[in-house]
Amino acid sequence: MNAQVMDRAEHQAKATDAAAPLLGLHGVAHSFGGLQVLRDVNLVAPAGRITGLIGPNGSGKTTCFNIVSGFLRPRSGRVIFEGQDITAHTVQQRSRAGLVRTFQTPQVFQQMTVLENLMVGRYKATEAGVLQATFRTPAARVEFDAMRASAEAACVRFGLEGLKNKRAGSLPAGQRRVLELARACIGAPRMLLLDEPSSGLNSEEIELLREWIVTLNREGLTILLVSHDMGLMTCCDRVHVLYFGEIISSGTMASVQGDPRVCEAYLGV
Repeated sequence: MNAQVMDRAEHQAKATDAAAPLLGLHGVAHSFGGLQVLRDVNLVAPAGRITGLIGPNGSGKTTCFNIVSGFLRPRSGRVIFEGQDITAHTVQQRSRAGLVRTFQTPQVFQQMTVLENLMVGRYKATEAGVLQATFRTPAARVEFDAMRASAEAACVRFGLEGLKNKRAGSLPAGQRRVLELARACIGAPRMLLLDEPSSGLNSEEIELLREWIVTLNREGLTILLVSHDMGLMTCCDRVHVLYFGEIISSGTMASVQGDPRVCEAYLGV
């Protein structure tokens, strides 16, 4: 593990904003009634990097995250993904484009098995229609077999092979989180949005989660991470600090922790 930490530190030192931006928020603002939640938020997540978003409760992180993932549309500003304006795109359109998110509470189909959950994650890549699937046409059977093969491979990849026939709802929190992560990755997303992924996990589970995040990023997956866990956020190449709806600091985790504005607003110093 020490070697991994050293490798990560070296990677962080080399990371710069010169990397091509995969995701960008430009002048994003949002309000609920008369309450201004986000004000002129500008944020770039470079391709191949781990970008973090932190801030105290009520700072607007969830609203910002929901705008990125398509659950909210901003009052003003633009969301750019792979050079395309996706501000008006639905959640489904963004998912098909490769922008996939997880949730603070793992969203698994509790009555389905681990394997079935993973097959659902692969389903969006299929082309067979409802009628083809209903009548089990040859094309639908080929795609079903491919979905199952992908799910079986994901079970092995994420250490879930011995659990594949268990109901997802029976798994402890740490394994449900890994299942959700595996399901998000099975469709080969371009970018993974992780919303408070360490919520409800113990220290060992958080460390395992951190290792998975670093591993997936090393394999080329771009990640946007929102978390209150400062230890988990050390895996980020760059961190943006949100406070009362505005980005007040950006940089490495070490640099923002040393920013007086962050110390006052977020760390209570």
